[in-house]
Amino acid sequence: MKITKNSKIEIFVNKDTVNKLKELSSDFQKLDVWTIDKYASSGVDVKDFAKIGKMPINVFLKQVENLGFEVEYETISSDNQTKTQGINEDNLNIVSLDVRPAIASGSDPFGIIMQAIDKLQDDETLKIINVFVPIPLVNVLKGRGFQSWTNTISDKEYHTFFTKVDLTTGNLSIEQQEETEGSFDEKLASFGDKVKEIDVRHLEMPEPMVTILEELESLPNDYVLFVNHKKVPQFLLPELKKRNYQWMSKDVEPDYLLFIVFK
Repeated sequence: MKITKNSKIEIFVNKDTVNKLKELSSDFQKLDVWTIDKYASSGVDVKDFAKIGKMPINVFLKQVENLGFEVEYETISSDNQTKTQGINEDNLNIVSLDVRPAIASGSDPFGIIMQAIDKLQDDETLKIINVFVPIPLVNVLKGRGFQSWTNTISDKEYHTFFTKVDLTTGNLSIEQQEETEGSFDEKLASFGDKVKEIDVRHLEMPEPMVTILEELESLPNDYVLFVNHKKVPQFLLPELKKRNYQWMSKDVEPDYLLFIVFK
C-alpha cells in the first residue's frame, strides 16, 4: 500500500518509527512519544501531520519513504498552489479569538468558537489562538466550507485561521447531527455485559476525544463504549458519523453526563 497525503499516520507510526519522526523537525521534537501516538490513534492524516512539523508535504513524504514505506508524491504545479501559502496577516480582516483562558479554566471552548464562526462575515477571517493545533475543529469546519491554516508561534501557542469559502455545500453542520433516538437505559441494557467503560472527565482537551477514538479502534462491533464525560463531545460527533457509529447521552448532573457509542 502506498502512503499518500491522505493516508492516516497510524499506518507508519509505531515504536520503531515514532522517535525517527521526532528527528525530522524541531516542531516534531516538541511532541512527546505519547502525543504522537495519540495523533495517530485519532485518525490524523499525513498532510495534517506535515503541517504540525511545518514541512512541505512532499518533503515529509520523502522522509516517510526513507523509513522504508512506498509513497505517492503530490503533484504540485505553479498554478495550483494553495492560496493560504505566504499569507500576510496584515492583509486580512481578522477577527481574533483567544481560547486559552477557557481551556485553562477547564471549559470547552467549542460554544464560543461556533458563535464566532456563525457571526463571521464573508470578508472576515477568524484567528483562533490556542495551545495546540485544533485538528478536530479543522475537520469539522472543513465540512462547513471553511479553508484553514495554522501558524506556530511557540510550542504553547498556535494561531489557526478560518476563512469562509462556501457555505452552500449542503454539508451538515455539527448542530444538525442529532443523537440516536430511544431510551438510553434500554439501549445500554441491550448490550448486557458487552460494555467497555471509560472516564474522561479528568482529561484536558483534546485528550477526551483522542481517548474515545482510541478505544473505538479496539472495540468489538457487538460492544458499546460507555463514557463518563463532562458534556456531549461536539468535536467528536462528525468523526463518529464518518466511522458509522451511533451515540446517545444521559445527563446525570451539571458537568457530568453518560455517553454511549455503538454500531
